[in-house]
Amino acid sequence: MEKLFASLFPFFFIAMWLTVTTILSVVSGWFRLASQYPNRPEKALYKASFVSGSLGSVSMRGLLKLEACPSGMRIGIFRLFGPFCRDFLVPWREIHVQRTDSFFLGRVAELELGRETKLRLPGYVADQLARAAPGRWPEFGPISVETTSTVFWSLAKRWALLTTFAAAFFVIVPRLMSGGQASVPIAVAIAFPAVVMLINVLPEFFRRTRKI
Repeated sequence: MEKLFASLFPFFFIAMWLTVTTILSVVSGWFRLASQYPNRPEKALYKASFVSGSLGSVSMRGLLKLEACPSGMRIGIFRLFGPFCRDFLVPWREIHVQRTDSFFLGRVAELELGRETKLRLPGYVADQLARAAPGRWPEFGPISVETTSTVFWSLAKRWALLTTFAAAFFVIVPRLMSGGQASVPIAVAIAFPAVVMLINVLPEFFRRTRKI
């Protein structure tokens, strides 16, 4: 029985992976958008890979590929995480941009695609796409330009907030569960999330400042 399970497990895992990724693609609206805005050969003015964002209600952290093209924006996903997801190209006239502020993420751009599905992107990614397509990007007003200093302080703020919340959790919750006894040293409760959050934001800092 164990040998049979071991031999069938890879097929079971692949089937589950395809099922889950397909369901998420349907929920996000990807298939509908790909059908409504089919891709076409068009040279990209700018490419952004490993982009984090959300399409509809589905989060896609580091999975998106975006391209600013003369006639619109091409949206794709790394094929491993969307085996059946075709790239699609949304005309600029079908995109409406709105900026919002997120407590943890800072400035966020909400791109309404065809007035039905929203693509949420970090503000700096939207700025990069906008600068690559001047006169085409569907948003009025000046586009902000990042400096190394603004990137640093933006990520430092996020690091401090996330570290504070995580440290408070590790300090308070174990003591509540153990009746007030210090089960986790305060220094460890602070240092551990601080290092983890630093590892989380450093790659983004180098990625964003590399293009400045």
